[in-house]
Formats: sequence, structure tokens, C-alpha cells
Amino acid sequence: PKPGRALASAARHLRAAGGEGGVAARAGGAIARLPRSLAAGLAGFWGGLSTLARRRLVAAIGVMMVLGLFFGLAVPSLPCQLPGGDSCPPADNAEELVPADALAYLHLNLDPDTDQYELAADIADRVPTFSGQITTRALSRLPGAIGGRLDFEREVRPWFGGEVAVAVIGGATRAQEVELLEVSDGEGATEFADAISAGAPETADYHGVELTVDGRGLATAQVEGFLAIGPRAGVQAVIDAATGPEETESLADEETAVELRDDLPEHRFADAYVSEDGVAALIARNRGTLGTLTPLLAPGATRGASAALAATTEGLEVSVRSALDPERAASLPGFFAAFPAFEPALAERLAADSLGYVGIGAPRTTVRSLLAQAAAQAPEIAAGFEDLVRSLRREDQADVEGELLDALGGEAAFALGRPADPGPAIPFLAFVADDVDMEDAQRALASLQVPLIEALGAGNPQAPVFGQQQIGDVEARTLGISPTVELTYAVFDGIAAIATDPAGIEQLVSGEGGLDQAELYERATADFEDEVSLIAYLDLGGLVDLGEQLGLAEDPVYATFAAEFRRLEALGLAVTSDDELLSTDARLLLSEASPNGGESESAAPPSD
Repeated sequence: PKPGRALASAARHLRAAGGEGGVAARAGGAIARLPRSLAAGLAGFWGGLSTLARRRLVAAIGVMMVLGLFFGLAVPSLPCQLPGGDSCPPADNAEELVPADALAYLHLNLDPDTDQYELAADIADRVPTFSGQITTRALSRLPGAIGGRLDFEREVRPWFGGEVAVAVIGGATRAQEVELLEVSDGEGATEFADAISAGAPETADYHGVELTVDGRGLATAQVEGFLAIGPRAGVQAVIDAATGPEETESLADEETAVELRDDLPEHRFADAYVSEDGVAALIARNRGTLGTLTPLLAPGATRGASAALAATTEGLEVSVRSALDPERAASLPGFFAAFPAFEPALAERLAADSLGYVGIGAPRTTVRSLLAQAAAQAPEIAAGFEDLVRSLRREDQADVEGELLDALGGEAAFALGRPADPGPAIPFLAFVADDVDMEDAQRALASLQVPLIEALGAGNPQAPVFGQQQIGDVEARTLGISPTVELTYAVFDGIAAIATDPAGIEQLVSGEGGLDQAELYERATADFEDEVSLIAYLDLGGLVDLGEQLGLAEDPVYATFAAEFRRLEALGLAVTSDDELLSTDARLLLSEASPNGGESESAAPPSD
């Protein structure tokens, strides 16, 4: 056989190398005889078996091959309900009851038997004060027995099936909010509905469903395994979605909702969907907490948005998706449309113990796009910047928009550096741009020295001046602004850097870097897209520790939450944007134990 000829050839080479009587010759001969010896041994073994034994051996080998193929190929594809299959994602049956044109939908699965519930419960145990307050506020949305607050464990848990949802349904005058609670015990749910009713409730049949409306107008009905609670019109809309004609669509049939929610992580314990009209009505016009979400949704161009909250062994992950209309995205771009996609690389130049980092691509393009957005949406801000640019140019001091922006290259980073001195100290801020035109960058930064000195020295007879400082092989310029701030800049090795402390430039010059290889940074940003529009990272543990050194620990309000703040490890965030989809992913890392190694206690949540 061919393997035997190859081994024999190898043996000849060995004999030639080691001599006829050497070890190499003997080893080569043995190797050459090995296939023949094995073949002879197997033939003897097979010939010594009875016919029955041969059949059994062949059958056993066949079974082993089938089992190998099954476990290697079939098991990973098994339905999650079967042993060996992947764990099932939490169910969502409530979406079948929500009208397709709902403004918004929030869904949670609180089934204790799901993996996500167990992980979320573990996270809640790590931060009991925070989670307790969030739970209290969430439960306050549900009505309790008349004259009292809702006691979820006593009033709801005995008949609760696991899913809870809130649907915001557009009405003729105002939106209707309907709560949906999954029912595992119909009688228990009926008793709860009776307990929260006020006045003399009236019961009527609505499309075959018993609908009860109390004296306040609060309606309740059990629909397809859920207890619906809300205004009459809202509960009737839920019944219509569940029992109406075949052409009546629910949220489970709405194309944009399905597209966006399918793009979310499958394993999650909470998710939300907001329609295009919902974004306009509930978020874009909101000046409170919801209004802060507008940069993540691009209200002028969105066709709808979704979000998910998932629990992991390390903390929490948030995903936000906004589907964009390309034509409207071109004429009404969102905030992140100004940020071109790039592959982050500057993290490798930053210190491994950096407290924070924000990376963007093509800074000159980004800044000009942001100015264009400001001119359309906040003209007073754009006008102020333009006045400054014209003033500096007129005085022949600096052409900020022309020289400085044009000198910047392919990527920029804002970094928060850890103080070099031990003990309480202020972290420094640094700006770094790579792939710069070094000559133009040096000239542009030098031209800013005079206007900066004049601005800082206004009314001060002893105006500060820029001094020269040698940092390694690099010549830097430093301006002392205060005892804690020494503005320093340098241009070297294709980068331009500005920092509020010479240590920021010194760290870059040393070339040690390594933030991209730091264990905490890797955990916080793992699995983010290779190309992003913006990436951010915060070493929350380091910031909390530094804040406490600077006096935060003495604040009595902070002391209430101190033990839980100390569990914060890091936050990673990435945004990707194109003309069809705006995606945001964030990861919050929480330690399992307090930094001192013991379980820390937190104050009980407020009773009111």
C-alpha cells in the first residue's frame, strides 16, 4: 500500500542519515514494517471471531457511528424543549393580544423556571436597593385592592402565569394604557379583578368575552389566558385583536415590529417596541427621561424601534434597534448619522488602566456633520461656533475649521486618564487623533496658543504662557491653567494629542498603551461589531473608588447606595449607524461580591 511505500522511503532516508547499523536504521525498518504488522494482527483477530461475534461487533460500531453523528450534528439543532437542545428563550404570548397599530409595547417574562429570570434575580440580589426601588415603581403602575397598594406576592403571584405586558394603544383623544397579566388560575384572577374594582361594576359580553367596567371606568377582562386591565376602549381593542376577524392584525403580524424584535437577542427577560407614531408621540416630544432616548432612535427617520434587556452571569446587556427610512434619513438625519463607521484602533495606544474612552472615526467629517445638524436643529449653537471661527480668522490667529479640522485623520479618541499620583487626585482628560498631517496639525495647534492665552488672561495682569517641555524624545507645549490643570499638546508619530496633564502625553509617548488588551475592557466590549460609528467604555469601579477618595463617601445620600455602587465594574457601549438601521448595544458589568471580598449590606428601600 502507498502508506507502506512512503514509510519505507522514510526508513531509507533515516538509514542514510544514521548509518546501516545506527539507531536511525533500526527505527526506520520498524516503522516500515508497522502497517504490515497491524494488518496481519487485525486479520488474525477478525479470523478468530465467530460469525455471531463478527455481526455483533459490526452492529456496535454502527451504533457508535450513529450516536456520534447525532450528538455532533443533531443535538445542537434540537428543539429547546427536548433534553440536549439549547435553553428556550422566554415566551411572549401577549403580543397576540396587542393591536398592530399600538403606539408602544413593553413585555417582561417573570416565569421563575426560565434561565433569564434566574439570571435577572441574581443581578437583583447584587443590587437590592436599586432593584427594590425599580420594582416598587413598576408595581405602582398596577392597581391594587381598593384603598391599598398592590401586594404582588399576596394578590397576584398565586394566579400569575409568568408574562406581564403593557400596551399603549392610540385613542381618539389620548393614548390608552392596558396591562396584561398571564393567568394560570382563572378563579384567582377573577377574585383579583373584583378586588380592584370600585363602585358598582357592570359586566357585559363583548365579542364573546366577559368585560367588567367599574365606577371609575376601569375595565377588566380575561382574554386568551391573560387578564387585561385598563380603560374600556383599550381593553376592547385588546379583545378585538384576540378575537376579531381574520384580517384583524396583532403586533405579532406587524411587519416592522416583527423585523425589529427578531433582531434583538433571543434570550432576554424584557423587551419593548415603539411604532413610528409612538416615537413621535411618546419620545420625541417628551422632555423627561424618555426624551433622552432620541439620539438612539433618530425620530425624524425611524419606522419604529425596539429594545431588549438581557441578564448574564456578569451583568446586564441592553440592545436598541431603530429601523430607518433611507429617504427621510437623508433629509432628516439622526444624531449618529454624523458619525462615519470605522474600526477602532486607538484603544491600543491608551493606557491599560484608563478610566474612560470614547472613540469616533473621521473627526473632521464628524465635526462638520454635527455642525450641519446644529445649523438645522439648533441654529444658535452653530451660529456661535461660526462667529468664533470668523473672529479667529479675522484676527489672523487660527483657522479652526480649515487648518485644524483638515489636519485631523482617520480616528479620534477622548480618554479619561487615571491620575499618576497616589491618593486623591483629579483624572486628566486627553484628546488623541491618529493619521494626522503632522505639519498642518502642529501649525494649527500653535495658532491657538495666543487666543487661548488671551481668553484665560482676561483681567489677569499675570497671564499664563505656553512653555516648552521635553517628554521622552517629543517636544511638547504646556500651559499652566490651575494647580490641577496643565494643558499640554504634542504632535508625534502621526498623532496629535492634547491633555489636561503632561502625564497624558507622557503615556502616549512611552508607547505602553494596551487598553484594548485590558481584561476589564475586553469583557465590557466583547462581541461588539468590528466596525462602529461610536464606541465608549467606562471603568466604573475605578471611577467610584476615585470619587470616594475625593469625598463622595461622606455624602449621606451616596452612603445609602454605596455598597451597590461598589459592585459596578464597567460599562461598554457601541453604536452602529447606516441609512436603514441604527443599532446600540450596551453592557453593564456587576461584580458578584463587594470589592473587600465580603457580601455588603444595603439600606432597605424607602417605605413610601
